[in-house]
Amino acid sequence: SVGCTPYQLLVASTGVIGVSLDIQKVARGVGTGLENLRPDGGHDAALAIMTTDVAPKEKAVKVQTSRGPFHVGGIAKGAGMIEPMMATMLAFVTCDARVAPPMLRRAIKEVTADTFNAITVDGECSTNDCVIALANGAGGVEIDEGGYPALVEVLRAVCQHLAVEIVRGGEGATKLVTIRVTGAGSRADAQRAARTIANSPLVKTAIHGGDPNWGRLVAAAGRSGVPFDLEQAAVTIGPVELFRNGQPFDELAPQAAAYLQGREIVLHVDLGTRGPYEATMWTCDFSAEYVRINADYRT
Repeated sequence: SVGCTPYQLLVASTGVIGVSLDIQKVARGVGTGLENLRPDGGHDAALAIMTTDVAPKEKAVKVQTSRGPFHVGGIAKGAGMIEPMMATMLAFVTCDARVAPPMLRRAIKEVTADTFNAITVDGECSTNDCVIALANGAGGVEIDEGGYPALVEVLRAVCQHLAVEIVRGGEGATKLVTIRVTGAGSRADAQRAARTIANSPLVKTAIHGGDPNWGRLVAAAGRSGVPFDLEQAAVTIGPVELFRNGQPFDELAPQAAAYLQGREIVLHVDLGTRGPYEATMWTCDFSAEYVRINADYRT
């Protein structure tokens, strides 16, 4: 009834670890889905894959090229156990340009590295995750090597939006937190430090409580296992620099505390090693609601 071979079907799943899916329910869902296919059904699909998500996650972009326009759209789900590689999240990205499979695979892997693999809600990972990219060529525009940068750019725009929305809607989240680490000797070092900060429960609870505790950021960066020079390092919360070159600026703490009352927070840590590399991670705060959701997840 689907009209394709088994090798043309892609399976994605999520749910409680160790609990088998109800295959009869899945089979019924396939039939129901086929009966309700329509060109404007993307929003319904985004709603259908939600679990503990508080809102659907979707994005579509139209790109104008010298050969004509093409479109990229995507939907995603995920709210907890979000830690690369990629944890309990599913993302489906479609493109109506004609893209050779090796090129599309290369593009989505490149983009995923600094979008879906640059987010964390709680530092936890589960057994099911995927990002699936599909291109059907229906729009008639062919993407060759010359068009590859434009393809990557639009894929990154869609995937970054979806990834950030996953974090924004994380279980119990009240704040979206962007963590930027600079001054690293390598990109891997910058990523490792940013990830350690993003996964620190002490950092996440301080953000939730509006506490401008720069010491927790320094501690997380310092224990991340990458070169870190306290005498040259710097910590900024929003527009407020609270620490630089071994010197705290505690008199500015009230300004930082006021900034932390917002819903979108930016933290910047310079590792002080004068390296040219940087990385960005997105995370959220930890609240009592996160504990409540996960304390009785199965009951």
